[in-house]
Order: sequence, then structure tokens, then C-alpha cells
Amino acid sequence: MSIITLLKDFFQDRERAPTDLELADLGMSRADYTRLITSKDGTRARMEVLAARFGVTPAMIDADFGLAMELAQTCGHCQNANACQNAIDLGVDFDTALCPNAGVYADMSPA
Repeated sequence: MSIITLLKDFFQDRERAPTDLELADLGMSRADYTRLITSKDGTRARMEVLAARFGVTPAMIDADFGLAMELAQTCGHCQNANACQNAIDLGVDFDTALCPNAGVYADMSPA
């Protein structure tokens, strides 16, 4: 389970929103928190599948918390998320040019 998934699950299971101090301890702003908890379901799975197309592993994503948050926020609110998820579900290729994180994954690529 990824850091992003753990945080999202933690926040969603609480009876109250975290305080600004709690968010600061996590290195998150209120806007980061809002974007994280409103991300579309399956965000992390989509991130991992697309990242793998560039040779990027989940461990590589999680190595930089700030970058992982940025990638998750971008993917979680992507306009192409449904098309991406459908391609994954059907086992067909998804045009990586449609992925807003593709450039970051390409830069992270070990190849």
C-alpha cells in the first residue's frame, strides 16, 4: 500500500477534518488535503500502470513524498481518468500522450 493510499484512507475514516497543524506535520496544505480526498477512485492503480510503461516503480514514486502527492493530485483529477481506467480494465494500450504525468514519468525513467 502506498503512502498516498494510506493518507487518503486515514483521512476518509476520520470523523473530523485534520487541523492545519496536523496537515503541516504531514507537509500538506489544506488545498493538498482537499485535492487528495476528492481524487477519483483507482488513482494509485492508474498511476502505477502508467508509470510502469516508463519503467518507473511504485517505490520510485514513493521515494519523494512531494512528487508522489503532485502525481496523485494530477492523476486523481485528470480529465482522461475514465478512458485510462477503461483501457486498464480492458487490457488495451492507453496513449501515454493523454496522461498529464507522462512527462514526469519519462524524466523518472531509469532507461
